[in-house]
Amino acid sequence: MAPRKKPTLLAQGKPRTMGGGGRPWRVRLYAPEHGGTKYQVMFRAPAGAGEPWKRVLRRASSESEARKIFAQAEAALDTGRETPVGADVRATRTIRMLGEEYLRDSIERGKQPRTMEQRISRLNAHILPTIGDVPVTKWRVEHSRRVMEKGSKTLFSQRGREDLRGQLAAMRKLAWRLGWLDRSIDPLDGLEISRATMHHGATAQYVDPRLRPETRQVKAMAAAADKLCGPEGTDPLMTRLPLFGTKIRVAGFGGLRLGEQNALRAIDVFFNHGYLHVNGSWITPRGQAGFRGPVKNQTIHEVPLPKSLMHVELLPRVKELLGLPAEASFQQVVNAQEAERQRRAPLATRTKDRNLTWWNYPVPPEDELWLFVDTVTGLPVKPEMHNERWHRIRAWVETNDPDNAWPRTIVYRNLRHHAATKWFHEELGEPWEVVAQYLGDKLTTVLNHYVRAGEDALRDSVSKLAGL
Repeated sequence: MAPRKKPTLLAQGKPRTMGGGGRPWRVRLYAPEHGGTKYQVMFRAPAGAGEPWKRVLRRASSESEARKIFAQAEAALDTGRETPVGADVRATRTIRMLGEEYLRDSIERGKQPRTMEQRISRLNAHILPTIGDVPVTKWRVEHSRRVMEKGSKTLFSQRGREDLRGQLAAMRKLAWRLGWLDRSIDPLDGLEISRATMHHGATAQYVDPRLRPETRQVKAMAAAADKLCGPEGTDPLMTRLPLFGTKIRVAGFGGLRLGEQNALRAIDVFFNHGYLHVNGSWITPRGQAGFRGPVKNQTIHEVPLPKSLMHVELLPRVKELLGLPAEASFQQVVNAQEAERQRRAPLATRTKDRNLTWWNYPVPPEDELWLFVDTVTGLPVKPEMHNERWHRIRAWVETNDPDNAWPRTIVYRNLRHHAATKWFHEELGEPWEVVAQYLGDKLTTVLNHYVRAGEDALRDSVSKLAGL
């Protein structure tokens, strides 16, 4: 009987002594045996804590694939990472499993509950039903196109489609980082989404001026809320949210996000300085109790408000929350606020968390000094209830004050756009750098939202031509 011919050695790595044993070993790549079709990569890998390393054999159907496995094994042994796994393990690493890793990675990165809800929703609604069972190693651009085609049937906004593609890109990046997908393969290469028509000189994030409400409309909505939600209101569904009119003015003239409005407390109003200290956001995850979390972008900022709003509307509410009589002086209120801040400050320093101070020291929600509450729960209102009441007010203004009706195409959060452009920039004359500080945003974000290159020149040309 003829002796069995040894497979041809095509490549071998550097000598190694890892894994116990006296003789050094190498990662080796062999050509297929006589009559065979499989290339072989042999190396050693950890078997468990305190156990000797085991020999590992990985097969490939082509030389290029085998050399990739060889390079991966060498790199993994050099850096102490996981060595290449077998085909049976790679087959179990599907897009569904990658999605679970993506969500786990997002949580470890500290993403906020609302962000997590959006990522889970896109994953469950569009990605998993379409390509959930596809192995990550076989993920290609045609699979990504199928996801976008499914999403286009329910995502009608350009932003929604961009977010879906962005999530696919984030999952691709994670697959590369985990080593589940070869970096030479790009499952989004050539995947384009239609671009929205935009003004010349505007970015994709530009907010059309028609979506920025006028000051008269803000005042009309706030006045209607005073009437419907105030103590003289007759609808108990509306009177559950007292000071709704004040809340609208805080949004329209301060530019706070809804979560920041809901998180405002008596100690966050600095009457002696004329501004709000925006340091938190009320977060309401689905199916869970709300809590006071960090402000967006972790950027604490101060927002100036009109004196009439501070002293006529917010001051009486702060007196009530601090247990002061209605006739208490201005200085008594300021002293009581500072006393409460000083009470919380030493409590925060006694904790192990060095990031705690008076404004983020945890207090049970039911014991907080909320400015705006749902009188039934004693807590900040849920966004769903807030929006439902907002639409009731909008409908009332449309019927009773049609000249100042709030357009249906403009949502509540666009009060922030009014504060940025109509109030801070145009009325107060603040430069965009200052507006960005008041909004708690980056300057580039504010410029992308509100500034269109060439707009001032266009306005000047129109003025010159008006007299010709």
